[in-house]
Amino acid sequence: MGKKGKKAQAGKPKKLTPKDVGKRLDVLVKKLEEELNGADLFAPLPPTDDCAICLVPLPHVQSKIVYKGCCGNRICKACHFENDASIDKQNEENGGKKLAFSCPFCREPVPKSDPEVRRHLHAACLRNDHIAITQMGNHYWDGLHEAPQDDLKALDCWIRAVELGSFDACTNIGNGYTEGKGVAINEERTALFYRVGALRGSIGARHKIGLSDYESGNHGIAIRHWKIAAEAGYQPSLDQLKKIYNADGKMPGKDFISKEYLESNEAQMEIKNEEREKYRNDGVGEDLQRMLKALSAD
Repeated sequence: MGKKGKKAQAGKPKKLTPKDVGKRLDVLVKKLEEELNGADLFAPLPPTDDCAICLVPLPHVQSKIVYKGCCGNRICKACHFENDASIDKQNEENGGKKLAFSCPFCREPVPKSDPEVRRHLHAACLRNDHIAITQMGNHYWDGLHEAPQDDLKALDCWIRAVELGSFDACTNIGNGYTEGKGVAINEERTALFYRVGALRGSIGARHKIGLSDYESGNHGIAIRHWKIAAEAGYQPSLDQLKKIYNADGKMPGKDFISKEYLESNEAQMEIKNEEREKYRNDGVGEDLQRMLKALSAD
């Protein structure tokens, strides 16, 4: 190979290999073992950030949060829908020039194509935004938004995200060890990544720890995990508790659950939803409309 060929090769990014990813995982595992050492897995969940619009603490359930890859802000689903409703209302009132659906913070239009989605995520990844890096890994894992399906690239992203503090990426790597996808099946590492994810605030990981403990016969411990997740608003955990309670002794663990607890938890979920709607209806919509009108006037 000539000098030009060697220089051209030197400029190319190194291709990921299973060995490279394996070494990085080995290093990460040692760090996570230290993080988990002596930690109280049943300590109160870490507090969430506030919604960037209504300033109400974001829910622990990630599906109720909308991430703005353009600027890195996170808002609750209620404010996200209010934002869209405000733009719709202004477009109806204006009758002429239509406002594009855009981010209420940085004014970037909502991505309408796969390349635009990837452009936003790529820019956020360069800012070391672990949420964006986790999502980029998700795209490689499932081959979404024109990303090639590549388990190694997905794991590479998730490892980096875990190093930056992500709990979602912990859960994703744990899933990989459970399924044997991208890595060999490893129950010990599955448990480690789920436990660190739960410690950092992932209620999805905590629910899965509960499933594992319940199958192992640790019914009381499993139910403690499900109670923490249910109280944080995770419906699958509450459903699991109800399933055990309503099984009339056919499923072990009913002794750790009371009817009053289930009714109280369901009521709390309804109250939390009503409170967020109240904040949304008692001024958030007006604030958003003022923001959007100011944007349209620029």
